[in-house]
Amino acid sequence: MNWSFLGPMLVTAAVAIGGWFIGHALSAKRDSMNQRRERRILYLIEAYRSLESCARRGDDLEVRKLESAVADIQLFGTARQVQLVQDGILEFAAKGETQLDQLLQDLRRDLRSELRLEEVPEKTYHLRMGKPCP
Repeated sequence: MNWSFLGPMLVTAAVAIGGWFIGHALSAKRDSMNQRRERRILYLIEAYRSLESCARRGDDLEVRKLESAVADIQLFGTARQVQLVQDGILEFAAKGETQLDQLLQDLRRDLRSELRLEEVPEKTYHLRMGKPCP
């Protein structure tokens, strides 16, 4: 047996095995981050839809959807979104009503950015059929 070849072969094998372990660990971490990101996006999309469906409804609110959206934003939202939703809660408690436009715009902008969609105008319109809302 030629011992002069055994050393370099062992080093090569050790580097290959070490590279495989490092590659696997990095891949697992990336997959975990992607799953977390996808889950966050799905919850915030549902929260956006719930808030949007409640916006400018007057007395015709789906309270459970609104409560769930508020909870999801406080759990998964950015610091600004959490602040906006908490300000809205306090305003609603004091006045019995609140505006959701800033929160909806921030959620929309954040979700479009996360999904790598093109920028669109900030202004949104809510289509409501039936009796007019104030």
